[in-house]
Amino acid sequence: MISGFFKLKHLLIILSALIVLSCSSKAEKKRKTQSELYYGAGTQSLMSKDYTDALTNLLKANELDPDNSGILNNLGMAYYFKGEKDLALRTLKRSIEIDNKNSDAKVNLASIYFQLGKLDDAEKIYKTVLRDLIYDKQARTLYNLGLLEIKRNNLVAAENYFKKSTKEDGNYCPSFFQIGLLQYSRKQYTQAHKNFKEASMGVCYESPAAHYYQGLALTGLRRFNEARMKFDEIDARFKTSEFAQKARTKMMELNEIEKTTATEEVHASGKVLESADF
Repeated sequence: MISGFFKLKHLLIILSALIVLSCSSKAEKKRKTQSELYYGAGTQSLMSKDYTDALTNLLKANELDPDNSGILNNLGMAYYFKGEKDLALRTLKRSIEIDNKNSDAKVNLASIYFQLGKLDDAEKIYKTVLRDLIYDKQARTLYNLGLLEIKRNNLVAAENYFKKSTKEDGNYCPSFFQIGLLQYSRKQYTQAHKNFKEASMGVCYESPAAHYYQGLALTGLRRFNEARMKFDEIDARFKTSEFAQKARTKMMELNEIEKTTATEEVHASGKVLESADF
């Protein structure tokens, strides 16, 4: 009888423990689910540039799951775009401490160093990322290294990085644009025009800069009718952009060139982009 009582008591203890574990497991699952929902909402807001909403949601996600490298990476970028650079740096470093294979966080950290003028620190991290053989965004890494070399005025090295970037991803239009700018600055108008056309494909189709520089390259080639058509397209498609006004100015210049049969080439103050891609 006593023995049976102890067996029953022991069984009740085991059942109680299982119930506690089950409840704990359910609570953990609920917490993870809530964290993922906040993370998803915050990431979406980050992509749509609603940085206040992004920060709000990512802070909630981080509170529920404080050791999640992915959440910390996006939280760091939300801090950055809200102007909190020190918090951004600390958060991104924490993300990398938790997961040293998080190359997205490394690229973001390097890009902030780039913006702060810490080019050597940025370069070291970018080159570390290049050693990640399964990272699928190396075109961006190579592009950023190209921009870094432009900052140093190493234009040959910069162009080599941009070309490597296009080989890594044949659709990475920012690198084609940078190659075009470098060629345009050397008056290599035929090659520049080709790369500006590549730079206006795919996701960059709605970016007016590459279209505008196509017009400039055509002007340099003295293909004035084609240049006028391109500038007219820009004026029609991108009316609210700075390039629409520039295009109208270029069309007036073309009219003057044709009126006076001037032989000088029309030049533009092309400016190489200097912002790292996060």
